[in-house]
Amino acid sequence: MDNLKSLANEALITIETIADSAKKRLGERGLSLDAMASINHATADTLAKSMQDRNLERTGNLRQLCRKPAIARLEVADEDDNVETIYITPNAELSIPGIKLCSYLNNRGKGRLASLPVGEGTDITLPAGRRYFEVRQKLTFEPTTDQDVWDSRPAVHFLEKQPPQTIKSLRELLRADGFAEDEIDELERQLAEADAADNIVKGLQRSVLTAMQMRVQPLLDQYQDEIFRLPLDSRLAILGPPGSGKTTTLIKRLRQKLDFAHLDPEEQDLVEEPGASGLDHAHSWLMFTPTTLLKEYVKAAFNREDVPVTDERIQTWEDYRHVIARRSLPILRSGKRKGMVIKPEPGILKTETPAHQIEWFEAFTAFQQALFLDELGEAAGRLDAVNDPKVAAIGTQIGAAIERSQGRPARLLFELAGLLEDLQKLLATSRDETRQRLRSMLSLEVRKDKGLLEALARFVATLTPENEDELDDPDGDDEDDEPVPQQGLRAAEAAFYKALRAKAVAEVTKRAPAKTSRNAQVLSWLDDRKLVLPALGGVGANIVMQRAMTQLSKAPTNFVAKIPARYRRFRRESLAEGNWYSALLGPADVDALELDIVILAMLRAARQISGDAQLLRRLGDRSPAILEDVAGLQRNQILVDEATDFSPVQLACMTALVDPRTDSFFAIGDFNQRLTKWGTRSKDELKWLFPDIDIREVSIVYRQSRKLNEFANQLVIAGDAESQSTLPEFMENEGVSPVLGMDLADIGLLARWLAARVREIERFSELLPSIAVLVNREDQLQPLADALNEALEDQAIRAVACPKGQAIGPENDVRIFEVQHIKGLEFEAIFFVDIDELARQEPELFERYIYVGATRAATFLGLTCSGNALPGSMEPVSQLFHENW
Repeated sequence: MDNLKSLANEALITIETIADSAKKRLGERGLSLDAMASINHATADTLAKSMQDRNLERTGNLRQLCRKPAIARLEVADEDDNVETIYITPNAELSIPGIKLCSYLNNRGKGRLASLPVGEGTDITLPAGRRYFEVRQKLTFEPTTDQDVWDSRPAVHFLEKQPPQTIKSLRELLRADGFAEDEIDELERQLAEADAADNIVKGLQRSVLTAMQMRVQPLLDQYQDEIFRLPLDSRLAILGPPGSGKTTTLIKRLRQKLDFAHLDPEEQDLVEEPGASGLDHAHSWLMFTPTTLLKEYVKAAFNREDVPVTDERIQTWEDYRHVIARRSLPILRSGKRKGMVIKPEPGILKTETPAHQIEWFEAFTAFQQALFLDELGEAAGRLDAVNDPKVAAIGTQIGAAIERSQGRPARLLFELAGLLEDLQKLLATSRDETRQRLRSMLSLEVRKDKGLLEALARFVATLTPENEDELDDPDGDDEDDEPVPQQGLRAAEAAFYKALRAKAVAEVTKRAPAKTSRNAQVLSWLDDRKLVLPALGGVGANIVMQRAMTQLSKAPTNFVAKIPARYRRFRRESLAEGNWYSALLGPADVDALELDIVILAMLRAARQISGDAQLLRRLGDRSPAILEDVAGLQRNQILVDEATDFSPVQLACMTALVDPRTDSFFAIGDFNQRLTKWGTRSKDELKWLFPDIDIREVSIVYRQSRKLNEFANQLVIAGDAESQSTLPEFMENEGVSPVLGMDLADIGLLARWLAARVREIERFSELLPSIAVLVNREDQLQPLADALNEALEDQAIRAVACPKGQAIGPENDVRIFEVQHIKGLEFEAIFFVDIDELARQEPELFERYIYVGATRAATFLGLTCSGNALPGSMEPVSQLFHENW
């Protein structure tokens, strides 16, 4: 006891000293250009921005030190048995006389020792060389302050070969020492000794969750520590049960990898300059979560760890894919562009398609690349048949290049790039001739009828936009992608030229424009006005040739940009063959999972070109503009929470957003928690993302009591023993058994049962802990909240419905969520109601829903049935339930 009191006294003095020093440093001036003896004005702006970023990092680190001055005290010995005491700070190192400080985030310092068990050691690289250090003793902290009086609640003391001791309060440990023997009577002595005994508990004690927030441990365990320190350019997937610290590991890793000062020199070289997105490294990251509620939950955890977060940095894939498919990639319809439209109605895909997305995507990839080459081959054949020797020669060369490419588009594009200049010159000359011919025809007609253009303008204004089917026309217009006037005489002029071009092509191809098309309607209007147009076969032959030349000259761009059009053709042909699709709702309508397929194909096609340095050099200024749009989406780090809820195709889209310089990808998840029918199901599907992805598994859980952990392990799908979790050694939190309520179909009975259990929880706890109730459908939220509010009225406890997973209301409210929004969250108590109804509604995912719901609870778990029997799949765990606590 005396040794612990001595450690506590030293620790509290040191914590206060570190906090005071950090406050003082905050008042000092940071880096500035004024302090430099000479300035290179050409680089002054960049240098000033770098200094600003460093000052922000420094200020943020010091502010965290003011809130959390130290997280551990270590006694370590080197290989010569020299013992030293080190205090571990969460993020930064200060120079304080008489105190040795090490940042936990520093890969090159002794901070790495903090995650080692007592009695173990490792080599540390010091300026004088590598030396071995062993941890002899460890005291971990959770610093808190009240009016500048520091405490740690709790602190944990570790010695080798002994159970750890949890000290509920370091300040309380010292309190009895302030009295002399003659100043306290025997009663006070006995009470003080009892308080001291209660303050120190053998084993590890988990603190109670009183707020709806993510618990982020200050120190990782040895295995997690190894993961978070892996190099920036790692591709990682961390799998493990709920409460095993996966998200904490992710947060710690991102916190370290964003701080330029904590990166190894090799890592700093990768990110010293901004990437194609133009973002500096501290802002070049993006994280995906499956739900909005989890997004807000993780964002709050990041902010508590001093990782600045905006909505732009953490996204749901549902929101993000819509934005990029509309703004960055030419996929979805917008005010300026035709395109696809997302239809949430089911029925487009076959029932089994979502579970086989890799095969579906690979079938589309093979189809669209073959179609791309076939279309170029047809265009080359058209040029080869032209009478002009120069044009025919280019057609012959391209045809030979297609043969040599052997089905590899990148190789063909490389050869084609060398012909683009000649091809585009011939195309420009031919287009000028055609424009002049058409303009002379219009001029002649306007001279005959001065009101022609005004009348045509009025007629064009009455026409509906072009049908979406025209997007699939393989003989699309060959004109440059210039904006077409929508009204006025210029619109009439453009409509006249376009209609005559369609008529000219029809005379050559013997294929008239569709009767409902705008071109056919304009031609009919001209015919009604008795315009006699000359034969246009010669013009049509030139236009057909120009279209072939355009298709070839735009091949590098179309390889990426025309993927949506090739997808629509793939879908039509696959449906006719009975593959992948059950129906087409409309030519432009797409299911959300279809959109993922198209996005991935475009992102990968763009990376295929941009990753070929020789091809880019050969393209030069003719490099497709869409490559810049895609590169602007890339980030130095991509992170994914609850990765198994995303499909392999969605995860592959995310991997395609990683900057090629870093290839830094970090995903965490648990196959047993997959709540989507399209989610990722196996390690093989993860390896499809990157063949060399490093898959790590964690199994020690820190969230649940022993009894709830036993219950969760018995719920693991298909009895997968490898997926079962274990508690940390010396964890002393036994907890209580789960409870079960039956025959609670009546909402009043259900509310009264829940209220009785909430009262029990409140009697167990000093403060009402965080409590959530899970329902199956959104329309159950408000009625249950109203009924529960009535049942809890005497306790002044409020129940709040949280539609769409919105975490609203004060911390001590009982929150009611729809179960699909609960992934990744953590509460002290969880109630899951009407589980027998859920089993009927979601037979495929029922066991996963129960597992996810049960593992949200740290100590208290309650389930209810509307009927008088448990679902059959839960009979094996029926003996674990009690009626109450």
